Order: sequence, then structure tokens, then C-alpha cells
Amino acid sequence: MEPAFGVESPVYVAIRAALSISTVGLLGALALRFVVLARYAGPDASALRAAVDARLPRWIDALGLAAVLATLARLGAQHAAVFGTDAPLSGDSLATLLFRAGWGRTWWLSLSSALAVTWLAPRLRRRPVATWTTLAAVVVVLAASQPSSGHPAAAAQPLVAIAVQLLHMVGAGGWVGSLALLTFVAIPAARRLDEDAASAADARIAALVRAFSPTALVFAGLLGMTGLVTAWRNLGGIAPLWESQYGRTLLLKLFLLSIVAGTGAYNWRKVLPELGEPPASAKLRRSSLIELGAAWLVLIVSAVLVATPMPGE
Repeated sequence: MEPAFGVESPVYVAIRAALSISTVGLLGALALRFVVLARYAGPDASALRAAVDARLPRWIDALGLAAVLATLARLGAQHAAVFGTDAPLSGDSLATLLFRAGWGRTWWLSLSSALAVTWLAPRLRRRPVATWTTLAAVVVVLAASQPSSGHPAAAAQPLVAIAVQLLHMVGAGGWVGSLALLTFVAIPAARRLDEDAASAADARIAALVRAFSPTALVFAGLLGMTGLVTAWRNLGGIAPLWESQYGRTLLLKLFLLSIVAGTGAYNWRKVLPELGEPPASAKLRRSSLIELGAAWLVLIVSAVLVATPMPGE
């Protein structure tokens, strides 16, 4: 007999992870533009900001599309979890999910905000101030829609729990999301701004990382504090860390997060002081990719954790 499809099934976990990764990336794009680039004080500041602004909309559009597809796939996965994999989609079953349950309200919120991201992305160059401000609000709504259908929604004080989890996602986006966009958008833009002057490119990269590092520490602190609050609320003590499946999964997440934090600390203490020379820029890329790879695994484990029964359930 085949095991029943449920919220802990690998396919459902992959869908949640895809939605989480795309949302963290979108939050990271906002952090890069509004926080990191605002602090940039290196050479060619105006030209670099314009170059990043020209490249970011394509990434935002792709991340928004990924969020749309993941949200649509999530509806299919939820249908299979509730009605079984053999049950066909029908008007009545879809109406039950989308209009007669709280899950449906958060799903509509997620879909509408993800679609809004894809609509806004191509318009970022035409009316940059108004469109970027609207995009920021829409991405926050997209991020808030995810904890609204998980453990936080079932908490004794759901609004507080959802707010804490939203801040947790903002911390992840501001740290690893902006690192991803820094690595794949801002640093390549800094390098290509003047391809004939490698030394100037290295100086721009060094200034970018110096602008990023303090903001990463702040967002990482926010991630850690909100994660601690959530873990204590869900576990209720220390022993459930190793006595429950939820606790053991959380320990795995913390182990992977320590790799992310350790790599970030290495970049801050060892790589950052050397930046300005080509070897240091190459070293930064290697360590950043390791940090991002570990962060990707953290988000996958988080997608497992949100559907894992808490101690006592």
C-alpha cells in the first residue's frame, strides 16, 4: 500500500521550498537596492546604482514567476493532501479549498501578490520611485502569506506569531537573499562597468562588500532573535530538541545555519580586509557560493520544519 500524500511529502516540501527561496530572493532584491546600495560609497556610485537598477528587474521578474508557479503547484499538492492523489480536481473540491477554508484565503493572498510582482517588474524602469515602493509592499504581503497557513496561524496569539515569522523571513532575505543578488547582480555589474580597468572593478567590489557586511550583521541578528523566539514558543523547553522529530529537524537547521554564519564570518574577518585585489575577489566568490549553498539547504529544511508536528501534537 502506497503511503498517503501529505504536507510532509517530498513533493510538497519541494514546492514550499521553492516558494520560500523565491520570496527570500525578492526580499533580498529590496534589501540590496534600498539598504546596501544606499550605503555604497565607492567609485562610480551613480553609474553602479544605475547598472544594478537595469539588471534587477529581470531577476525580480524571474523570482516572481517562480513564486506564481510554486503557489499554483501548492494548490495541487494541497488538493492531493486533503482529497487523495486519486481524487480528480472538481469545482466542488476546489471551492472547498479556496473559498471555504482559511488555507484558501492565504493562498489567494500569495497568488495575487506573486502575480503583482511579475506585473510590476517590467515597469520598474518607467516609474522607479512609485513602482519600487509598491513592489516593496507587495513582497511583504507575499512573505506574510506563508506563515499565515503554517504553525504560526495555529498559535495561541496567531497575529504575533505570524509577525515574528515575517520578521524571520525579512532577516533571511536581508542576509542571504541580498548576498545572492550581490553575488549574481551587483558584483557582475561592478566588474562590467569598466572592463578595461580591472583595478577600478576590484575597488568597486570591495566598496560593495563593505556596504553589505554591516547590513548582513543586522539582518542576521534579526533572523537569530526571531528564530530563537519561534523555537522556544514551539518547543517549550530544551529536552524536546532531541526528544521530538520537530526538535531534531530544528537541530539540523541550526547546524546548516552555523555553516552559513561561519562562512559569513570568514568573509567578514578574512576576505573583506583583502578586497581590492583580484585574488581576494575570486576568494570572495568561492566563499559566497558556499554560504549560499548552505543557506539553500537551510531553506529546504525550513520547508520540512513548517509541516513537522510540534512536540505534544
